[in-house]
Amino acid sequence: MKIGRLLICILLLTACSEEDEAALEANRFLYVASGTCYAGGGNTAFTNATASNVVYRVNLRNGQKDITLADYNSSPATVGDSPVGVVEFDANNVYVAVENTTTVGARRIERAPKTQMSSRSLFSNNTAALSAQLRSLEISSTGDLLISKSTAIEKISSANVRITKGANPYVNAPAAPCATSTTLISKSITLTNQFIAFTHAATAQNRIGFVKPAGYAAGGDCTVAQAAPNANSFPVAIAYDALNTNLIVAYAGSTVTTDINSIYVYTLAETDTTVAITATNKIYDVADYPTTYSYLLYGISDMIFDSAENTLYIATAINTTPIITNFSIEKFSYDPSKLGTDNSRVLIRSSNTPFYNYGSDTKCISDMMISN
Repeated sequence: MKIGRLLICILLLTACSEEDEAALEANRFLYVASGTCYAGGGNTAFTNATASNVVYRVNLRNGQKDITLADYNSSPATVGDSPVGVVEFDANNVYVAVENTTTVGARRIERAPKTQMSSRSLFSNNTAALSAQLRSLEISSTGDLLISKSTAIEKISSANVRITKGANPYVNAPAAPCATSTTLISKSITLTNQFIAFTHAATAQNRIGFVKPAGYAAGGDCTVAQAAPNANSFPVAIAYDALNTNLIVAYAGSTVTTDINSIYVYTLAETDTTVAITATNKIYDVADYPTTYSYLLYGISDMIFDSAENTLYIATAINTTPIITNFSIEKFSYDPSKLGTDNSRVLIRSSNTPFYNYGSDTKCISDMMISN
């Protein structure tokens, strides 16, 4: 009798555990900003007039669209609005970076509820900070925003105060080894030690740079950089596996030759004052499709790493011509233990079809984040 009761209790506990896990997965989403994006040198992506210009979320459990948070094609949007970045403000709201090349002074950061088409509020329209094309949005552990724009990285505090280095943006014109010019800073991310890693996608300056947490003011504030694997491959997306200090970088260009459209993993050694690259491994190259890789990744526009499930979500063009027709989202399991020994198996595609297929809301995918 006692054994029977024990078995019943164990079965009930197991069932409850599985239900709790399913409920947790059901309440986690991939938030997507689908607006103007950068997909590599020579590739033609969408403008603010042809992009989807929506922010929505996809259920991580089944890959189905859940709700649309914001539609910038209709009121109260401003003509020319295009969402290019999305990060979490709190459990109930997100920040959205809105690019606009049509209406003067319309670039801004908004706060949007995580609900269906609710009212959005203005967080910042600082014209000094938002003075050039907005590329991406990142939030620090202290709640400060890092905004990549074509020429610099701006920092705006959680109290909506622009933080500068003297009279300049927080990261402005870093010298070697980061670059000698900053004409297209496409993405940025904060590492565990709070260093800022950024992608610089410009001819002869295509590289990854690492800047001290205090920003860039003088030579030495950029501590190390990593050149792109090819003169015609441009860094377009960046993701970070903090547990294994793996910086995952996607490169893109307008051909399918070796290294142009590829993904590299840089293993980092981090201290409070330094960053060093200790290993470099290529885990994807479209030049090896379909012989080595059965899936196509070309003109990548964004990536996000899910540390809870060790998965990587990649926004990729659906064709390999420089005139990109649309994007989809692919899901991969990520196995860092295979780095350096079986690089072609670091990424395993989750299914034979895209996690989220192309449609009217994937033109083009500029930013993604994972949250409740």
